[in-house]
Amino acid sequence: MTRVRLSAAFLLILIAFSTFSCVWVNRYCDDMLGDINKLCIMAEKGDLNTLSESALELGKKWEHFIDSASVLLKYDKLVETDRIIARIIQLSEKDGEELKAEIAELRELLEMLKKGETPLITSVL
Repeated sequence: MTRVRLSAAFLLILIAFSTFSCVWVNRYCDDMLGDINKLCIMAEKGDLNTLSESALELGKKWEHFIDSASVLLKYDKLVETDRIIARIIQLSEKDGEELKAEIAELRELLEMLKKGETPLITSVL
């Protein structure tokens, strides 16, 4: 009976940890997606000063996120997003279509990261 209780306790701990990590990743991704939408609006308007500052803030948020997320997520999921954010910070100083394309790609990667961490019945089974 002790083994059953111990196994149930471990199972509950694993479920709680996975629920916490799912909620945490989704919250950060939603926050960064909101910032990306703001970047997109600024890029459309051509407001380079505010765009550059917002891109730096997004980079800081990403660095804070990746420090903790690298423990929870496979690092190869994070590397490409990290590269694109660094590129957006550099491109935010000049206006162009390449910046808008990188912002769109970053949005898609974050949405895939968020969707990949949401437990669905099809992904669990």
